[in-house]
Amino acid sequence: MAGDTFSTKFKERAGVVTSDPSLGAPRRTAFLPEIQALRALAVTAVVVYHLWPQVLPAGFTGVDVFFVISGFLITSHMIGERERTGRFRLVAFFARRVRRILPAATTVILVTGLVSVLVLPELRWADLTRHGTASLVYLQNWVLAGDAVDYLTEGSGASPFRHFWSLSVEEQFYIVWPLLFLLVSAGAWSHRRRRAAVVLILGVLSAASLWVSVSMTSAGDPTAYFVSQSRFWELGMGGLLAAAARPTLRPRVAAVVGTTGTAVIVAGMFLVSAGSFPGVAALVPTTGAVLVIWSARSTQSTYLRTMASAAPVQWLGGISYSLYLWHWPLLVWAPYVVPGAPRLLQDTGVLAASLVLAALSRRLVETPFQRTVAPKAPPGAVVAFALVTTLVSVAVLQVPAAAAGRRADERDAATAAMIADPPPGLGAASVSEGSYSAFVAGYPIVLPAPQDARSELPEGADGRCKSAMDFATTPRCTFGDDDAGTTIALVGDSHMEQYLPAFQVIADQHDVRVLTYFHSSCPFSQAQRVSDAERDGACLHANEETLASLLAEDVDLVVTSNRTQVAFVDSAEVPGPVEGFVRAWDSLRSAGLPVVVLADNPLMLPDDATSECVLEHTDSPEACERPRAEAMPTDHQIAAAHLADVDLVDTASWFCTSDTCPAVVGSVLVYRDEQHLTPAYTRTLVPRLWDSVSPYVTH
Repeated sequence: MAGDTFSTKFKERAGVVTSDPSLGAPRRTAFLPEIQALRALAVTAVVVYHLWPQVLPAGFTGVDVFFVISGFLITSHMIGERERTGRFRLVAFFARRVRRILPAATTVILVTGLVSVLVLPELRWADLTRHGTASLVYLQNWVLAGDAVDYLTEGSGASPFRHFWSLSVEEQFYIVWPLLFLLVSAGAWSHRRRRAAVVLILGVLSAASLWVSVSMTSAGDPTAYFVSQSRFWELGMGGLLAAAARPTLRPRVAAVVGTTGTAVIVAGMFLVSAGSFPGVAALVPTTGAVLVIWSARSTQSTYLRTMASAAPVQWLGGISYSLYLWHWPLLVWAPYVVPGAPRLLQDTGVLAASLVLAALSRRLVETPFQRTVAPKAPPGAVVAFALVTTLVSVAVLQVPAAAAGRRADERDAATAAMIADPPPGLGAASVSEGSYSAFVAGYPIVLPAPQDARSELPEGADGRCKSAMDFATTPRCTFGDDDAGTTIALVGDSHMEQYLPAFQVIADQHDVRVLTYFHSSCPFSQAQRVSDAERDGACLHANEETLASLLAEDVDLVVTSNRTQVAFVDSAEVPGPVEGFVRAWDSLRSAGLPVVVLADNPLMLPDDATSECVLEHTDSPEACERPRAEAMPTDHQIAAAHLADVDLVDTASWFCTSDTCPAVVGSVLVYRDEQHLTPAYTRTLVPRLWDSVSPYVTH
């Protein structure tokens, strides 16, 4: 949402707003308190949706109301200036936008970028520079689209600059539409013909944009929410209303139209489906906004105007721009500023702080710049000042990325020293049933760097040695010396694959040839995951081929591990999860192949939350541990191992004490995400792993 959607000066009662003639603005423009009320309603919807989405499930439609207001206001100003003065001054137009938008937006962007370095985990610092810079140059909507962000489902990891996407859409419209209008206004046409040309051009562009929006939304493309071509039509609706002949509705009819529009907007905030948005569904809030503004332009005497002119409504409308800017970063910061506080308390505090900051921003930033600073400067100077300010701000916003880079260099140096001369107690050597140590004495660092953990994968994870879940085959890879005296086959999903770095070390140290059969989200079993049933049984087919390949190999030992805390098909046609493992393993045992099962590892915090927690608590990663009773997963392999003639290795003590499962052990980060181990940690498991499997090797 852009600053132009908010009045230059609000009054408690209907009146006029006067802009500085030196900037080519209209001398006197009718002030419509209904527009201020629409702003108040729209910003309330957005803020409530962000804080309590269950209360207002479609409150995001408030942004669409702002789009219509923006299109209406700037088109009204442009047409009014052309008809009053005989020309349209493009530079003066941009200068007015700078006066209105730049001060508050730049202030919030700079404060957000710098404060976030103090508040947010280091994992997110580099993105602060990227998103902050995109917001400064009004390209944030395209950055979010490029990142494949889903606005309606994104969780706690959202950028504190995310809300600048709407401001970016509007600023892009403010570049395209005035340039087109300049071409139209250059002709020596009558006012009526010029308005008709405006309606024609804006109508065609809006219709095309609406078609794009509907097409992208129907195709399920989440970028439709952000990209300009799917949103311009909403601003175009406001522009078309401004270009149309001024309506003359009787007071009663105007009241009905305005009431209907308000009802449509409010109903949409509860009833619009997020899955169909923007698309056709966006016609609900935009049509409602058009009806309210149409009604407001028609008459001076309706009960809606009386209600809209109420002082609290006008006050909220007056601070709505700043309120929109401030509330989102505060919401992103809250869990880090007051961790553990009840969610209701956090959200209530965010709301209160947002209102206070919005009021201060309006009083100390927006109003002074509009009334005392910029009005005295020529339009060209104002635009030049905006460019310089933006360049300086971009430079300032390099601080988060620079800070992240400096911290990374320091860690890399310390890590290199630790790797060059591994100290006693590194990694798994520092955990037992009785206790654990987060750090090796003298090495208060974490290896690998938490922000890099997700990208550190076992060799062949790019698809060469692990197939995707919808593939009906499983690749076979070989590691170690082909002439080695012992061959061990590793079979399973990514929970087996994660041990490959350790087995590669074992291959070098103990004359072992390692065969691998890794299949993503496909446990080596005759049971079927629900996700596989939805993909026509690719996993079951792949497991049949894997079994045949294993039986044809000269294998001394099969080691397997799988994630089993997942949904399995419950049907008489396929065995259940326990029986499925028993049957798969019995097929190997009946051929004389010994089988060792590694019990599954703990489940930690979702997604990147463990890495973020470690970054936030670099000096005390104990804060990121989980109780063992909560972390240990349901593992059907354990029950199956007791029924089948296989050997089970209880791995719990490799990761947990008797009561807790830490995120960092012996200066090594254990997990790269919620459930997968880092290669660095599995390499420290080599002694335990070899001691566990070597007794079962047969020759």
